[in-house]
Amino acid sequence: MADRIVSFGAEPGTEKYELAYAQSQYDRKVALGLGFAVSGSDVIEIGCGHGGISCFMATTGARSVVGIDINKINLGHAENYLSALEERIGGIHLPIEFLEMRADRLDLEVESFDYVLADNVFEHFDDPEAVMKEAYRVLRSGGRLMIPTFSSIYSKYGLHLKHGLKMPWANIIFSESTIVAVMLRLAKENPNLLEIYPGLKGNPRSVKELRRYEDLNEITYGKFKEMARRQGFAIEWLRPQCTLIGRVIQRMPGFGFLAESQLIDVFSTGASACLRKRVD
Repeated sequence: MADRIVSFGAEPGTEKYELAYAQSQYDRKVALGLGFAVSGSDVIEIGCGHGGISCFMATTGARSVVGIDINKINLGHAENYLSALEERIGGIHLPIEFLEMRADRLDLEVESFDYVLADNVFEHFDDPEAVMKEAYRVLRSGGRLMIPTFSSIYSKYGLHLKHGLKMPWANIIFSESTIVAVMLRLAKENPNLLEIYPGLKGNPRSVKELRRYEDLNEITYGKFKEMARRQGFAIEWLRPQCTLIGRVIQRMPGFGFLAESQLIDVFSTGASACLRKRVD
């Protein structure tokens, strides 16, 4: 956060900061790319946040982009960023629509998209399998659900408490009640944590309850694959982003079963995946 404040030249909560954050999303995709081509495609981004990625897809040739989120404030920032971007590129209208909508209850037509993009959000859905079901419904035959990054609850920082408890794998070592107790103590020392994790103001009993939307599930890579298959998806790939130990496990001759075990969840920082709707 401190690095962002310096980089953006603005404090969190200011319009300048929020626009800079959206621009950083856009710039990151300019530098790294999407990993798939959206030219001429209809795309929906679920959990679009500040809208930078949706805007990038529109400027790189997508026929249409829908960005959805449950956070009205972030959707407002997305609209402001879109207006600023359109002005910057000469008043060209970009084919984007931002909507307040839940990913597990898409109010959208059947088979209306070529791609569903879900970046850094899959571990935050109340019901990730319901999200997969909805993605399958709105995808056209052969369409893809693209997940550049998501994390197992057992991955290195799967607890998502980076602003407070920075210890990796804390949930593997300590009980949830201990972790919550530590977060409450840290909040007394640093009251800013009460805004980042508003659940600390109440009587939280779980890590999930610390978060503003109580949006942390217990997905693992194994559960993810089981859900995808149940919903009819073909798994084109699931690629864990392994730590050094994880990479060693993956390469151990004669121990291929370990590469499919939960050890890979533990010795990873996340994973990417591509799911394809079967061709009729």
